[in-house]
Amino acid sequence: MSDTTDAFRSELRAWLKDNLGPELRSENLAQLADGERVALLRRWQARLAQDRWVAITWPRAYGGRDASIAEQIAYVEEMSQAGAPPAINGLGIGIVGPPIIAFGTEEQKREFAPKILSAEHIWCCGFSEPGAGSDLASLRTQALLEGDEFVVTGQKVWTSLAQHADWCMVFCRTDPESKRRQGVSVLLVDMKSPGITVRPLRQINGQAEFNEVFFEDVRVPRRNLLGELHNGWQIVTSALQNERGIMYVVEMQIALKRQRDEIVRLIRNDERARRDPLTRQKLANLYLGVETFRSTCQRILVKLLRAGMPGPEASIIKLHWTKLTQTMPTVSMSAIGPFAQIYDPPQPGERSDPAQWVQASYLGAPAASIASGTTEIMKGIIAMQVLGLPR
Repeated sequence: MSDTTDAFRSELRAWLKDNLGPELRSENLAQLADGERVALLRRWQARLAQDRWVAITWPRAYGGRDASIAEQIAYVEEMSQAGAPPAINGLGIGIVGPPIIAFGTEEQKREFAPKILSAEHIWCCGFSEPGAGSDLASLRTQALLEGDEFVVTGQKVWTSLAQHADWCMVFCRTDPESKRRQGVSVLLVDMKSPGITVRPLRQINGQAEFNEVFFEDVRVPRRNLLGELHNGWQIVTSALQNERGIMYVVEMQIALKRQRDEIVRLIRNDERARRDPLTRQKLANLYLGVETFRSTCQRILVKLLRAGMPGPEASIIKLHWTKLTQTMPTVSMSAIGPFAQIYDPPQPGERSDPAQWVQASYLGAPAASIASGTTEIMKGIIAMQVLGLPR
């Protein structure tokens, strides 16, 4: 580790010591109502942005630090170790912001970048549609140009944070005669525009992380076109590559290790589960799985340090993460026993117990096969781009 990275770590640790209050701990955030939690996390991100501790990879000219890859890794590790909550505007920082900086006009950069950093503007991404989820090139949402405005009509689904978002990066078809990747564009859409309806999708675990978003003759100024007209595919590809960048790799291995350690503590506190040989065997397999996952992540990080961009090997991480994410709560549910079949989600202001955490994870785990790319798509990428198999 270089002296520069060590100094970076020390600076971040000192800042967190002075600014990270107990109200931002995960157990305290969990007791807040949704609106209160969002408001608190907006203030937290604004505090981070004020001292350039958010979007550290961005250029200094737009509020970042021009952070190196080694500093990105250090940042995620230090924030996790301190128990700091992530920036609430993660989609804006990680997926929306970089394409705006890369493809946007200078006016767009100056208008949107500062408000993304401060969380004055929360962003969502209007990519997936009914019938165009994994196969994004099949999208049907249209944006027809009328004078100086686009008129947007269509539907998006699985849109994270849409119920709180101020703006949306919308992928749409601007040439109605085009097919697949041709004739598509990216628009930056104000979520308060007339004609937009957001409907939260209530999940089996009681949460509503995702939403349907309907666009009915929504008018968007032409100046909000990102990049060139009909040439939006490269922008979306760039945005999705950022989704599996360095932060993604480091955060996934830290999150899985933390979940595994929680399961170990849960089983250690239950004498019946602790003495059960089958549970012990499952726990041993889980431990090895997480360590194997972390080793794979390290290999990917080495490649990132050399090449600077994630390759198709990142799909291996996603596939392995899916398996572990679905296995962990199954092991925990088995260890808890019959009580695990009863799920009572904690209410705002109520502290959750370990059983509720396990149950919520178990009910949410099937979605891991879909989130950030379906298992089938990941296998196809690995087969063709990593193993060189025919299409």
